[in-house]
Amino acid sequence: MSGALSELGNELGFMSVSSEALRSGAALAAALTHSWRESERQEEIFPEEIETVFPLLLATGSAALIPHRVSHLPVEFVAELQKVYRRQAIAAMLQEHSVKDIFQRMRSRGVEPILFKGWSLARLYPDAAMRPSGDIDLWTPADQLAEAYSAVPADSSYCVELHTRFYRQFERSFAQVMEASQSCSLDGTIVRIPCPEDHLRFICLHFLYHGGWRPLWLCDVALMVETRGENFNWDRCLRGKSKSADWIACVIGLAHQLLGADISGTPVEKRAEDLPGWLVSAVLKQWGAGVGMSHAQALTLSLPTRLLKPAALFSALREHWRNPIQASVEMNASFSDAPRGLFQFGSLFLRFPDFVKYFGREIRRT
Repeated sequence: MSGALSELGNELGFMSVSSEALRSGAALAAALTHSWRESERQEEIFPEEIETVFPLLLATGSAALIPHRVSHLPVEFVAELQKVYRRQAIAAMLQEHSVKDIFQRMRSRGVEPILFKGWSLARLYPDAAMRPSGDIDLWTPADQLAEAYSAVPADSSYCVELHTRFYRQFERSFAQVMEASQSCSLDGTIVRIPCPEDHLRFICLHFLYHGGWRPLWLCDVALMVETRGENFNWDRCLRGKSKSADWIACVIGLAHQLLGADISGTPVEKRAEDLPGWLVSAVLKQWGAGVGMSHAQALTLSLPTRLLKPAALFSALREHWRNPIQASVEMNASFSDAPRGLFQFGSLFLRFPDFVKYFGREIRRT
């Protein structure tokens, strides 16, 4: 059955990704190998590869990870890398100020949030400018959401995303994460972040839920694993359903296989050496594409405006065809060696009711 579905998907053009994308993804992985380490310098990127890799570095927000590792580049590439680094250095300073400000505002209203991603990860890198700054993701108790929103300045220059729950496979309540959380000082302001075990689990799931499209997130995983303390509690990190724990192990395995992360002495070593072939291939193809679902307009918005334009309509459908990783996660499937076609079509039908619900509304609006 899944084989027939895969064949149909190939005919539609949704599942076929060129071997060129796979090669481009592999070149990008090679360029980012060990890029989070402070002192190690790997072999230089070959000049002929930089033409392929450079646009992908920019598209995926990974460019600032390599300026200190690559020499003898054409002048135009060096200038662009320096520009990216300067921009991210300024953004990193601004985000530090923003994080301090929002925590002070939250506490003035009796809310104690937990910061995920962003500064809590950037601080682990040798230079915070290596990791691009984005939204400020805060987890707050559901009964304090209104107070939390009131703390966010309406005219703010920074974006705050408030969450009251996360992926179901995270399998952690706010109280459980808060109890084990850590307090870090940021220029005298206390910032609360998850403990390393909970944070690594979350970052792995975040990578999967977004289809593995951004190599930066796998660099985050590699960095977190390599900089973990001696008392890192793997039982806590992997605690939960065995399927979810295997997902976490597979992401760490990807960081090992694709980026050279050192995972010696971890309980996931065996699994890391035996990943499903489709998983590795899907990540490299996604990296070779340069963009992911995070950049696609909602299907209910994009389809109505493209109905009378066949090429644009096909492009909209292709943009929203789940890659094997996203489809497996949305279908809560095990990461076995079984073909992914069935799960990709299952994911499509899973989203169909919501599409029907909003599609008519968007048609009337257009």
